[in-house]
Amino acid sequence: MVWASLTALLLIVVGAVFIGIVVAVLGVAAGTMLDTRLLALAIFALEAVLIIPAWIWGPRKYGGGWQSLGLRPAPFFKSAALVIGGLAVVLVVNVVWNVIREQLGLEDQPDVLPFFGGGVGGLLLALLLGAVVAPVAEEIFFRGFLYAGMRNRWGVGWGLVVSSVVFALVHVTPGVLPAIFAIGLVLAYLYERTESLWPSIILHALVNALAFLGAYFTS
Repeated sequence: MVWASLTALLLIVVGAVFIGIVVAVLGVAAGTMLDTRLLALAIFALEAVLIIPAWIWGPRKYGGGWQSLGLRPAPFFKSAALVIGGLAVVLVVNVVWNVIREQLGLEDQPDVLPFFGGGVGGLLLALLLGAVVAPVAEEIFFRGFLYAGMRNRWGVGWGLVVSSVVFALVHVTPGVLPAIFAIGLVLAYLYERTESLWPSIILHALVNALAFLGAYFTS
């Protein structure tokens, strides 16, 4: 788990540096700024690299294929109920924490929607990358690989807590860490209850999509 986490971090840092260099060189050559949507596409595509270390230190090393990372069928009605309940919990947590955060004067998570460009096209690109690519890649790594490994080593309780702490810390902004930690707990709980990543992926996608839609319609 440690090697996979370090590899994921290294891949993302190297990828971000490479993208920055390419953008700078092409921008200088063209004498203009590149389309921000192209830059967003490249950076958010880095989310997909999380699948690489999860596969290498998971199925490739121990076998089991994608199913060992949680990509297996889920019980429909049970999963639907858990996703709806999980979404309700996440929304309540966000509302409560936003009130606390404002009272404490903590910074909110920055609005990244403008980074995808304006208009409906920018929103659709944000939904594609932030509500499809990111949830799939993050759930495979954080729940299918990291949480599953921690659960097997330390038990369900510590697995839930520690994997959610890691999930929160990678989101960087201190003002949203408690809310992201709570979301991580809910996502891992769904995986634990259904033995499938699909409910977690769907809930993660819904949360991200609602955040982008909220930012779009209130801007």
